[in-house]
Order: sequence, then C-alpha cells, then structure tokens
Amino acid sequence: MIDAHFHLTHKGRSWEDTIAHIENIGAEKAVILPIEGGDDEFDWKTEEVVAAYEKYPDQIIPFCHVDVRRADAVAVLEKWADTGVFKGFGEQKQHIRLDDPRLESVLAICNTLAWPVTWHFQDGANGYNQGLDHLEVLLNKFPKVKFIGHAQTWWTHISADVPSPDETLYPKGSIESGGLADRLLSDYENMFADLSAGSGLGGLTRDEEFSAGFFKRHAKKLMFATDCPCFDGKGANTPRGACFAQLSLPFLERMVTDESALADILHNNAVRVLNL
Repeated sequence: MIDAHFHLTHKGRSWEDTIAHIENIGAEKAVILPIEGGDDEFDWKTEEVVAAYEKYPDQIIPFCHVDVRRADAVAVLEKWADTGVFKGFGEQKQHIRLDDPRLESVLAICNTLAWPVTWHFQDGANGYNQGLDHLEVLLNKFPKVKFIGHAQTWWTHISADVPSPDETLYPKGSIESGGLADRLLSDYENMFADLSAGSGLGGLTRDEEFSAGFFKRHAKKLMFATDCPCFDGKGANTPRGACFAQLSLPFLERMVTDESALADILHNNAVRVLNL
C-alpha cells in the first residue's frame, strides 16, 4: 500500500512520527508533499523533504514545490528537476485562480518532465486554485502532466449539483450524476484523484449508491491517500480521535469488492502515476 498524499510535519509531528505513521497504517511508502507560500501553517519546504528522504529513502517518495507567484519560480523548479530526486510537483496550494498565467509557466516544466502534480482545489473565501471550470483548459494544454485532484471543491464536483462554497464545502446527501470531476476522470487520461482527507472520504460516503459506480468507473484513476494530521497512524493528536486510514480503509474494502480494483487503488495506480 502507498499513501499518495502526506506531509513531513504537521502541528508538531516529527520526522520519526511521520515514518511511524506510514508503517502503522500498513503502507510501504508515502508521497511527501511540501507546500511553499500557501499559508504560514502550511509552509513546508522542499529542502526538508530532501533531508528526510536522504534519511528515510525506503519510506519517502519526494515531491518538490515552489510558490508559482515567485518571479524566479521557473528557475527554482528547474533547479529541483535537475537533481533527479523528485517524483512530482505539489502540493500546489496558493491563493490564486487556475487561469493565472504564472501557473502555466510552472506546468510547462512539469509537462516536459511528465510529472504528476497534486492540487488543492478549494473555492470560496480565502480558497486555493479557484475556478475548477478552467481545469479542462490545463488538461488539454499540458497532456503529459498527470493532474491529481484533491480537496473540497474537487470532491464537491463529483456531483452536478454543487452548492455555493459560501454555503458549504462539505455537502451531504445524494449525488447528481454528471459532475465535472467525474467527467474529467472519464474524459482525460491525465486526470487522477487521491482519496485523502475528510473531503475525499466525505465526498464518497455521502451517497454510497453513486460511489459504487464511481469506484468501478475510475478504479484505474484513484489512489489511496491520507493527508492525516495524527502523529502515529492510530489517531493520536487529532480531533477525530482516529487516523484517517482507520476510517477510509474499511470503507474502501467494503465498497471495492473486486480484489484487482482494490489493489489498483491501494498500490498499483500510484506506482504507474508516480513512475515508481
């Protein structure tokens, strides 16, 4: 099993805690995502990921990130790419819109490298990478980039009925077929999604009848992931009182009854997408 979305430190979690989390949930490895320039809470540096990878090369899959708003963003990304260390870019998470031209400059480099890019899509006040309707333009323009959808607005758009983000980012109840995220996964070979956080679990547990078909349609496109804040993989230091894996794994095993499809979601898709 591979955790396709994790962070090196989180509200006091140490490197050692992070490795324990990976092991305690039964994962072999985890994608470790830095974030530069999102918010002070999420200012996790690529340099730290490199240092941790050098210490724990068997457990860490390193991604790099740079704030795309920096004047030297392309030069910094080219420097990271030249090291040959990284498997992808992200978590892409700044207070910008998807039609910001600075994003395209960075995506052009990722396209040349055929890298995956993990995105935090969140509309509304103080959101990140807003304007999901522009994503299709980027998917067409950068066909070698493997776009990995994540977060509230992504999972809200598995339904065609999307409430205002000012109303809620975590809608409940039945899902209406024809959602943008569902269609993009079907229509674009370079569109994927990770199942992390409350947004992923909440989106897929709100209407299990819909989700059963969603898992079947996209079994080759979805990756198990946690984005969990707990310290030990058992729920320590989290308001939920449970590790995300404790909540999501039983749900996945119940919903995805085909063993081959479950293996794809838990492991094989990450190997393909991340070129492991």
